[in-house]
Amino acid sequence: MILESYLAKIGRKRMSATTAVLTGSGTVLLAGLGLWQERYFSDTYTFIVGSTINLAAIWAAYRAGSALSPRVTGLFPDTEQSIYRVALWFGVYGIVNVAFFWVVLPLYHQAGLVETGFDLSWALRVSFFILSGSLIAAGLTELAYAFRQWRTNQDELEQMQEKQLQTELDAVKQQVNPHFLFNCLNSLSVLIADAPGVAEKFVDEMSKVYRYQLSVNGPGKEDILVTLDSELRFTRSYIYLLETRFESGIDVTLDVRDVFLSGQMAPLTFQILIDHAIHYNMVSPARPLSVKITVTETGQLEFRHNRQPKMLSMPLETPGIDVLITKYKMLFNRAGAVQLKEDEHDFAVILPLIFT
Repeated sequence: MILESYLAKIGRKRMSATTAVLTGSGTVLLAGLGLWQERYFSDTYTFIVGSTINLAAIWAAYRAGSALSPRVTGLFPDTEQSIYRVALWFGVYGIVNVAFFWVVLPLYHQAGLVETGFDLSWALRVSFFILSGSLIAAGLTELAYAFRQWRTNQDELEQMQEKQLQTELDAVKQQVNPHFLFNCLNSLSVLIADAPGVAEKFVDEMSKVYRYQLSVNGPGKEDILVTLDSELRFTRSYIYLLETRFESGIDVTLDVRDVFLSGQMAPLTFQILIDHAIHYNMVSPARPLSVKITVTETGQLEFRHNRQPKMLSMPLETPGIDVLITKYKMLFNRAGAVQLKEDEHDFAVILPLIFT
């Protein structure tokens, strides 16, 4: 992976260098042709001296344009804003190149490359070729930027795929999480002695939890989506196990209208969020953890709980919110699919639903 990243970095540098060479060479030739026409290629002195002066001026203009270029991508960073970037780069390069032309004009006079005096038609012709070169430079700059963006997206995709594999491994571990299983069996042993009827229901809900986990995880199920209805049924079983363990220390409210039940989402989303909330917050009858799951009017899931952080917390051993964000980014093919909101009282996670 390190070697691939290094080679990708080298590839991007070569692309940038190639773009600079092509841009510089094309602009030098266009500038020479615009200034001296046929004489530029027929007269050796004009070609060598003129190209040298033009190359120095264009290099200085390139450095100035490169300093301004990041501002363009900062204003219009998205792939669909290509036209705006090219137009702005063209404006920047055109202004810079024309300005440098008037700076080096005295050098042309001293070298005997142009006659003394001002010729409007000649100035307009030169300006046209300068702007043509600027347009080429803008196009090549956009090409280089698009290539860098493509490589960045490829690198991010590879990283997400690696993280997805780790997510699958974590999910498999979660299926046989010894701590969760131990807590369930410990609760069950108490119920068998004290409340056999409750113990029977506990076993039934526990089997539903593991059956669901096994049905949505495994090879070939990386991109599987489940309905909100099935996820809520699983969550109710999971909540029953938690409420049996924590009693009044946890209170989970599911407030979802039937119209949203057909929406699709990533499986085990609520389990991940509930586990995260339990891990990082105090759960006790004296200070119950209150969790509420709702769907907003715009069709987005909202998972919210009160904040009562633990003083000390061990590293979370189950897939966390970072993994959930990565999962939704892959499923929805865009960043920002999961939104986190937090204040001194509550912590909320907003997730999208897919309706087909």
